[in-house]
Amino acid sequence: MKVYPVPGRRVRDPVTKQFLTASGLDVPETDLFWARRLRDEDVTLTVPKTDEAPTAPAAEQESASATHAGGEQS
Repeated sequence: MKVYPVPGRRVRDPVTKQFLTASGLDVPETDLFWARRLRDEDVTLTVPKTDEAPTAPAAEQESASATHAGGEQS
């Protein structure tokens, strides 16, 4: 099975000690470590959506910086 980190979570591979990347990792279905990560919802079996997340915060940052810039005139 292939596991992916849940957005906002960082999970280390117990073998390599490296953080799980967004591209996921193939692991044995019988591995108790990964079964526990699935149960605790630290990882998922579905590919995380990355297209939608960056657009919303960028729009919020632009509107916040425009408001902030207008309020600091001396």
